[in-house]
Amino acid sequence: MSSENALSRDEEAAEAAALWCIRLSDDDLTEAEWEEFEAWLGKAGNADLLQDATSVWQASDSVGDQPAIIALRSEALARFHKAGQRRWFVSRTRPTKLLALAAAILLIFTASLVWFQNLPSAYATGIGERQVAMLDDGSRVSLDAVTNVEVRMKDASRQVELLEGRAKFDVAKDPLRPFTVAAGNKLIVAVGTSFSVELVDGEVRVILYEGQVEVRNRTDKAKTASAAPRRLLMTAGSQLVGAIGSSAPGVISRPDLSQSLSWEQGFINFDREPLGSAVARMNRYSTRRIRLADPALEHIPVDGIFRMGDMDAFVEGLTTLYPVKQKADGDEIVLEPK
Repeated sequence: MSSENALSRDEEAAEAAALWCIRLSDDDLTEAEWEEFEAWLGKAGNADLLQDATSVWQASDSVGDQPAIIALRSEALARFHKAGQRRWFVSRTRPTKLLALAAAILLIFTASLVWFQNLPSAYATGIGERQVAMLDDGSRVSLDAVTNVEVRMKDASRQVELLEGRAKFDVAKDPLRPFTVAAGNKLIVAVGTSFSVELVDGEVRVILYEGQVEVRNRTDKAKTASAAPRRLLMTAGSQLVGAIGSSAPGVISRPDLSQSLSWEQGFINFDREPLGSAVARMNRYSTRRIRLADPALEHIPVDGIFRMGDMDAFVEGLTTLYPVKQKADGDEIVLEPK
């Protein structure tokens, strides 16, 4: 028996298992068809094939509300119904057509499974909420309030996207799988290290606590750093601040690392922080929102340590030390120039 014939028989057996899986899920078998199914199931290897087909079918069902999967499913099932009037193994169905229909449903299986496997794992926090997530590779992600991240673990890479908020990453060492965090138009590349990334007030802020990371633009396709002059190599204890949408590499500084981690203990520390971003950060921790009535106030440098969510203490400090006053506007606290 040639390998080509063996492969053909394996394919036919898998297609038959897929069709039985669909017929069973439709729950519309006659007594004679149940006998036919039991006879097929009793043959060597068919039980394992049916189990494999069922696992893929369940995976496809878990993503069945995706538009592309709905379109594939509808098209294939319509072809089945047209050919067999809900009896897909009737004797008048020609073998070539049967295999074509089986191929159609297998296409659904394959597309659904690929879609399912590539769905990211999502982690999110609400107002005033913090969370710690352990990833499959042993890396640890600490999420600040109002933070949303998506994680894709692949054989050759570990990919994270920060959609909003702030997160700290303690990366498990794996030289063969770089750990990347996309935020705004920046891409932070690491192997085993500890750093935080934040999106606030139109900026991407990266603080590196241990190890090294490379920061590049997400559109940068160069394979080497020498071919990409906009890449920056950060060393431990440094901070990068870059404007979202700008092709400039960003500005490097040396912040107080102990103060930068105060949010993990429930405090927020401002060291000459522009009032605009200070307000954006405080608003993560309370349903009482602060709003600046005048854009000119955004650039006032603010200092101080405040408990997360304590809006009254924050506003009292601002109105005492800086040229601003407050007024109530429904549930909002509005800050105006004095």
